[in-house]
Amino acid sequence: MSRGGLPSDPRPATVSQGTICWPGGQDLPAGDSNCRRRLASWLLDASQPPTLLLPGQESVRGIRFPVWRNEHGERVAADCPGARESQVEVWPLPLDPWLPASERRRARLGPASESCPPLQTQDTAPLVLSGIRDGAVIKRLPGEARVMLPLQTSGGGGAALVVY
Repeated sequence: MSRGGLPSDPRPATVSQGTICWPGGQDLPAGDSNCRRRLASWLLDASQPPTLLLPGQESVRGIRFPVWRNEHGERVAADCPGARESQVEVWPLPLDPWLPASERRRARLGPASESCPPLQTQDTAPLVLSGIRDGAVIKRLPGEARVMLPLQTSGGGGAALVVY
């Protein structure tokens, strides 16, 4: 017990309070456009690990995208005249449907230039299929001719081909 009958602080000396930015999960300088929300957090050994992404949740780039922009702020190919590189952090993909339109991936990355478009479009979320766990054993129910598999999709773009 500490003075005044109040319990002493049970926190280990390696735990401290800090401020981190989301969606990246690390502290960024004031005014950084990738700091969409600044929140208080507890840190262990002053460590600020980046946002943990679930397997299959994002593409290989994760939530950090290199983006080249022209003088109008449009996304362009890296070899376009006047292209300037910047890093854009977006919210993890599963949050996209619940975010305000201004915070969604498409809005954060910005429009593509028509005169010198980027080689890859990054405004379409990657196609994610879910519903069956890796290694699951699938068996037909007795008396049933088919197996029903509940699948869900999110992301993707373009034409769709459905095969049954």
